[in-house]
Amino acid sequence: MRARELSPADRERTTPPRHRLLGLAAVALAVALAFTAAAPAGAATGQRINGCGWNGRSSGKHPFYEHCATNTNVWIQVKRFPRGNYHRCVGPGKTVLDIDATGAWYDSGYQGGLCKHPGDTGA
Repeated sequence: MRARELSPADRERTTPPRHRLLGLAAVALAVALAFTAAAPAGAATGQRINGCGWNGRSSGKHPFYEHCATNTNVWIQVKRFPRGNYHRCVGPGKTVLDIDATGAWYDSGYQGGLCKHPGDTGA
């Protein structure tokens, strides 16, 4: 018994279009990249930089922001839930944040990024 050859219309229905396969491949690559952890900046030199920036709550302690520069005060934006976000001036070292803080980052666009008095909050 001989197999029946598919017509062009049948082939089109059973074979996904090339652009659909390329789109699926692109989505799979994007998902894979999203879950790939980036190496810290000091990984190549062997330096440890893990403490700089946002440090979330661990073992019941307050979250904090670690400003690793030694000669500047900077504005950070603090994200809180359920309350709203705010800006805060932080100096070098560890700054303890609100218990409901869920994130914090340096904000170079807020008043030029630098500030004078650690502890000040943005107006």
